[in-house]
Amino acid sequence: MDVKQKAARARELLHNESFVKIMDDIKKEQVNRFLNSIPTDTELREQAHSVVNAIRIIEAYLQSAITDEKVLDKKYNK
Repeated sequence: MDVKQKAARARELLHNESFVKIMDDIKKEQVNRFLNSIPTDTELREQAHSVVNAIRIIEAYLQSAITDEKVLDKKYNK
């Protein structure tokens, strides 16, 4: 998949209301798990942190694809 295709697919996902809502709901659910955990339940908090971190990585990856396209466009449209 070339840079343009990757950016287009990333943009589609980031503008898809259902996708954005699901990702946001998962983050909120994990934050609530973290906040409502008992002090000794470190495993649950670590799992919640891992899930939220994974979502951040996915969002950063998608944004990076869009940024790569912008850099490519600037490089060839000087």
